[in-house]
Amino acid sequence: MEDRQPDETSNLLDQDPAKKRPAAPDPLRTILSAAVVLLILQIASQLELVPETAILQDIICRKYYEGLDLDPSIQPDPVDRCKIEPVQAEVAYINGWTASLGIIPAMLVAVPYGTLADRIGRKPVLLLAIVGCFMNDIWIRLVYWFPDIFPLRTVWLGGLWQAIGGGATTLSSILFVLVADVCPPEQRTTAFSQIQSATLLSKLLFVPLGGYLSSVNPWLPMFIASIIMIVGFCVAVLFVPETLPFPAAPGNGNDEAPLPSSTSGNHDDDKQPLRIHLRKQLDHLATFGQWMLSNTRVGLVILCFFLFHLGEQASGTILLQYAAKRLGWTLGEASYLISLSAGVYLFVLAVMIPAMSTFLLHRLRLHETAKDKHIAQVSGVFLVVGSWTLFFAASWAVLVLGQFLTSLGYAITIPARSIVTSMVEQKHLGALYTAVSVLTYAGVLTGGPLFAATFQWGLRLENFWLGMPFFVAGACFVLALLAVSAAATGGRGEEVLDEVGSGDEESSVAA
Repeated sequence: MEDRQPDETSNLLDQDPAKKRPAAPDPLRTILSAAVVLLILQIASQLELVPETAILQDIICRKYYEGLDLDPSIQPDPVDRCKIEPVQAEVAYINGWTASLGIIPAMLVAVPYGTLADRIGRKPVLLLAIVGCFMNDIWIRLVYWFPDIFPLRTVWLGGLWQAIGGGATTLSSILFVLVADVCPPEQRTTAFSQIQSATLLSKLLFVPLGGYLSSVNPWLPMFIASIIMIVGFCVAVLFVPETLPFPAAPGNGNDEAPLPSSTSGNHDDDKQPLRIHLRKQLDHLATFGQWMLSNTRVGLVILCFFLFHLGEQASGTILLQYAAKRLGWTLGEASYLISLSAGVYLFVLAVMIPAMSTFLLHRLRLHETAKDKHIAQVSGVFLVVGSWTLFFAASWAVLVLGQFLTSLGYAITIPARSIVTSMVEQKHLGALYTAVSVLTYAGVLTGGPLFAATFQWGLRLENFWLGMPFFVAGACFVLALLAVSAAATGGRGEEVLDEVGSGDEESSVAA
């Protein structure tokens, strides 16, 4: 067929939009870039964990002794002078509320930013989230650098910066969405595991490194962490591709409709899809909440996520303070407990859970849901025994044993998520995972002040009761164990849903 020759009616510009649309991003490049960005940002976060607490403790300690007129002959030992109850209680109080108040702005804007990522693209929202996290960290450094100008509790205002981009909450979600956009379904689990391993690797290596550097000068790792965050932003700008699927344009042989905003120049119409999308998400979540309340077993399993993340809040800076106070360690020495936890958790994900799954499925021939329930119950037992071992710890060996046992149970949410997924119909999964996220952040929000208060209580009672946060954490894990034990272990997902009393008339039991 001959090519058509141009004439006076021919268009001067190429009218084929398909030629201008960017090629689909490479899956391998996307996964690697997402993992690298997350690893870089997690390195910064873990590197500053110990020195941030050390700087706060030093400021509080210095201000405490400045107000006392002590005889030089009875000055306390420089190593132990900051481990007294008033200093440690204030450190726990400020850290606990910093974690909780910092997450509130991020929670409030998480859904709007998630919706925005579906409209303008994943990458712009990711970059905004990194900026918000960076500004939050800069604010904390500013308050700690000028403690005579800013009251220490003004660090609580730093969380407001996370309203830019949604902070760490949106950041991690967008990175997982980037991977989900380009990965085939059969490869997503492996890809998500690779992304998750970046967090554990950073915790394993860089928490103790931050502890070591803080023994030289605690401000050194803080400044290094800020530089690393800038590097992470640059890597995201240069290497992370945009994965938002582009709609087909009219006139290219595709019958799909264009974006609503492209059909009208009215600004209200442009905004309408965003409002409608948000309203639908909230309505869907409310409907699911009503349905969940009528299905007790499903509600109990979902409650497990709240209870686990509530108890988990005892494993951060509270653990560092407890080990330092109980055994006379420095914060840098105590940081090895967090590194131990990350190493054990990696072992659980890579070896323990696959081995248990194979044994229960192929040797005992249990159903998939029953297998997940058994793994969750074993994890829950480890959490309870480990936490109460930490509570009773009077030597470094018992403390390490308690941390080891607790870490063996940290994977409880993996089988719990699988269980609750099998109990709910496919059309409810979006609302289910949203509910799980809300309860997860509710646990984090509640846990900070709760364990700060229990640690203050233990400091006042001293001796045996010093580990009170871990007794309370163990109680939370007992309730989580009971909640996940309530899961039904029917055959197929529809049968399980029917067993717990689904109110959805459209569901049917497979023959």
